[in-house]
Amino acid sequence: MGCAVANHSLQPPGGLIAKGNHFYVHQDPLVPLPGCLVIGARRHIQRIVEMRTEEYQEFADFLRRTEIAIRHIVGIEFLTLVQEEHSVHFHLWFFPWTGDILAQYGAPGLGKIRAIMADHRKRPIEAGAWAALENSINKLKDWMNEGANQKALGWA
Repeated sequence: MGCAVANHSLQPPGGLIAKGNHFYVHQDPLVPLPGCLVIGARRHIQRIVEMRTEEYQEFADFLRRTEIAIRHIVGIEFLTLVQEEHSVHFHLWFFPWTGDILAQYGAPGLGKIRAIMADHRKRPIEAGAWAALENSINKLKDWMNEGANQKALGWA
């Protein structure tokens, strides 16, 4: 899936939220939860240690900006980051623990994430939920790409 997003043959919901020379950020196409985002690499790498210096610098910037955007836009209680090395296309997930998720599944735990993601993959998306997801994606895009937000946080 990472290759398909990188070569533009798969369009994630709402398109790319942010893109750089080496990485891009998008909504997880399989998990329709606002704030369940992915940072993906354009180049075929599997792990952080394979990143070149300029790639790591952009990755670190995207990591920070994406976390701040999720916290600001989605209104999460907690955030879990997950990176697995078994794919040929590096990607890191942001899993948002919103009040709704906590109410339904209980306290955050790494062991719960796969079950929650699987649960949300198989649920049909109602029109209201789809509209909320699109709204969060658009707000995240605006936040990630707006210079005033970056300047206010000392990024620019």
